[in-house]
Amino acid sequence: MDLIKKITEYWDRQPCNINHSLSSIDSLNFFKENSHKRYFVEPHIKEFAGFHKYQGKKVLEIGCGIGADAVEFVKHGAEYVGIDISVESVKLAQKRFELEQLQGQFHVLSGDQDLTQFGKFDLVYSCGVLHHYPNIGQIIENAHQILKDNGEFKFLVYAKNSWKYAMIQRGLDQFEAQAGCPYAQVYTEEEIYRLLKNKFNVATIKQRHCFMYNVEKYKQGIFQLEPWFQIMPEDMRTAISEHLGWHLLIESRKI
Repeated sequence: MDLIKKITEYWDRQPCNINHSLSSIDSLNFFKENSHKRYFVEPHIKEFAGFHKYQGKKVLEIGCGIGADAVEFVKHGAEYVGIDISVESVKLAQKRFELEQLQGQFHVLSGDQDLTQFGKFDLVYSCGVLHHYPNIGQIIENAHQILKDNGEFKFLVYAKNSWKYAMIQRGLDQFEAQAGCPYAQVYTEEEIYRLLKNKFNVATIKQRHCFMYNVEKYKQGIFQLEPWFQIMPEDMRTAISEHLGWHLLIESRKI
């Protein structure tokens, strides 16, 4: 089977964070619980995205998923377009916007396809997506093409030099909550600089996030640290997050 088809079917079977709520999937409470859990365990995403900075700005999100960040951008006044290769994810994002009575555009599309049809943007944003797609070079080229002069490109990818990747290499963990992820890459800071060379100036690269909670409890909405993390002082857990975190957060501007 074609790799892109495998990737699409994988995310259609279980859109990202689909199990973050015990409520009915077509309810507003489902989406609110989903966002609460997401931002509780990944508080760095709100800081990184800086939703409040984009009032009156045009934002395109590559890999919108079920619309968690999309909602925040629009509630803070952005003019929003979201794309995703997963039909099921886009349907859920549209349902969420309908329930919350918000305005935004969603399209079933991959980031390496023609995006010029949507015009020019102040921000191209992608959170936890580009490492799951093989043609990252073309996606970066497309982001450059549709950004206004000095426009921002913010994206989050998995970090090679991380606690989680060390566990994956030892067979003690896997890339995603659901098994069988067909494609995932990890990156170093040096590799990010090479990918963006001659197209974007890197403003910051930060490393954050180590999921430290018991997974079964987490599914029930209970945030219970695993015992080996629980015995660590808080500053030690912070050090792991900032130096061995799973997320590389890149902020850059178009050259």
